[in-house]
Amino acid sequence: MWTTFKATVRTLLLTPSAVVWTLIFPIVLATVFNFMFEPMRSTGSVEAVDVAVVAEDAWEDSPFSQVVDTLSEADEPLLAVHPVATEQEARELIAEGSVAGAYIVDAAGNERNAEQSGSDELDAVDAAGPADAAGAASGSGTAAGSSDVSTVTSSAGSTGAPRIILAPAGSGTGSDASYDVNRAILESVVTSYLQSEALIEELATHDPVALSDPTTIENALGLSVSVREVSLTHAQPDSMVRFYYALLGMASIFAAQLAGESVWHLQPTSSAAGARRAVSGTSRMRLLIPTIGACWAVSTTFLAIAFGYICLTAHIDFSGREGLCLVGIAASSLLSCGIGALVGALPGRMGSDSRRGILTALTCLLSLFAGLYGEPTMELADTVAHVFPAATWLNPVCLIRDLFYTVYYYDTLVPFSLRLAACAGIAAVLLAVSAACMRRSAHEHL
Repeated sequence: MWTTFKATVRTLLLTPSAVVWTLIFPIVLATVFNFMFEPMRSTGSVEAVDVAVVAEDAWEDSPFSQVVDTLSEADEPLLAVHPVATEQEARELIAEGSVAGAYIVDAAGNERNAEQSGSDELDAVDAAGPADAAGAASGSGTAAGSSDVSTVTSSAGSTGAPRIILAPAGSGTGSDASYDVNRAILESVVTSYLQSEALIEELATHDPVALSDPTTIENALGLSVSVREVSLTHAQPDSMVRFYYALLGMASIFAAQLAGESVWHLQPTSSAAGARRAVSGTSRMRLLIPTIGACWAVSTTFLAIAFGYICLTAHIDFSGREGLCLVGIAASSLLSCGIGALVGALPGRMGSDSRRGILTALTCLLSLFAGLYGEPTMELADTVAHVFPAATWLNPVCLIRDLFYTVYYYDTLVPFSLRLAACAGIAAVLLAVSAACMRRSAHEHL
């Protein structure tokens, strides 16, 4: 038996198709996934919002300009400032989509408020909040004599109060979603400033002594919230890892080709070597058991290497549960050996190519319902699982995918243990059927 085990291992390692489909293919496909999904999983900083500022003397003298400068000069700037000389230039930049809005501070005696400019300029500090102000601003299509921008201004009536000019919804070169986000950011900056300014004025009126205490001012302007992070899953959720789990499921079932090819070569009709084995004094079980063991050892090793590559390149953190994943790989490999052994032991005159074609077609079809081929197939897999939950247990690729999924997401090991037992149980049944087929097969002519 040991001699058969060593001979089978040596044969598999020297077989190009075994190495390609079980080791190289998962690594290549994982590399493709890395290039596809890494940009989607990037957690970079928020892109700065382009805003024009009318850099006149009134702007330089306004405290609001210091706020804007601070936000634009931070390590991760929130605003990207584009200084212009006149309000007309700012409106032109907005019209062509170069900026999302413009900030203006009017000089003394030239302040424009809601009464002077008509109903097209609105109060930036409204009881309904910035969101309603945004909706009202987008509806004012003729702000300051222009049909392509809308203006929001302060009703505070004091010199140095900022105004904001925004393009109407749906304008610019960006998407509507990005425009809405940029619009909300620009409005939040100016409304927060005006609210803080009003709060300081109110405090100065009713309690001037409090202004001498910096702590009081900081508490009045700051937002202190106690937050405690709670995770409902074992690891940080990442939707992209599902495709890698489906890949491991597909690679595991592809490993069935090793057992299928090896068991087929034990058949007397497969080759001259198979015929000699059949007429030898060694029983078929003494040939089948070490052959399956060798296939299991080689496929487990190849899949473990592919798993390590995926963890290193895809940056999947199992939080110290890599050992459990290796146990899952061993169970997945055993299941694939059971499938391959059954196909290799099937009676009939099918040759090696036919049996290999059956395994390939079966693997590709099962991988479709595991969601390997993209977002539409993943939605299909979710729909099938919702309508027929037992499909995730009957489909070996889904079962192996969920085996790793439970290790990654759940604190408890109960879901993992159930799927581990399912893999071992199905493998035991398939290997028993394969052994029965091998023992009952009769060949009158060798």
